[in-house]
Amino acid sequence: MILLMRNFGEKLDSRPAGREAWLAIQPRLREMEATEAITLDFSGVLLLTPSFADEFVSLFVSDFPGRVVLSHTQENITVRKTLEFLSKTWGQKPAMQ
Repeated sequence: MILLMRNFGEKLDSRPAGREAWLAIQPRLREMEATEAITLDFSGVLLLTPSFADEFVSLFVSDFPGRVVLSHTQENITVRKTLEFLSKTWGQKPAMQ
């Protein structure tokens, strides 16, 4: 499964928005195969804050260990730095491309 993060907005900037995005994606996650990889594609995202990422990305990492790939993380400094910062709190690090 590939999730285009820009579909949630170019500016992913608040804890409530992250929580809303997490709840919105739940039906799609229930339809997913048990071993299917999940790619969070950050192309086109202009801003990612730690609060949004903590409510959305961190839950993917914790709920689907070893299955999450974070792509296009190097294109924007806020995306890269936010994910680097939060990855220090994750028990395992997803692949970042």
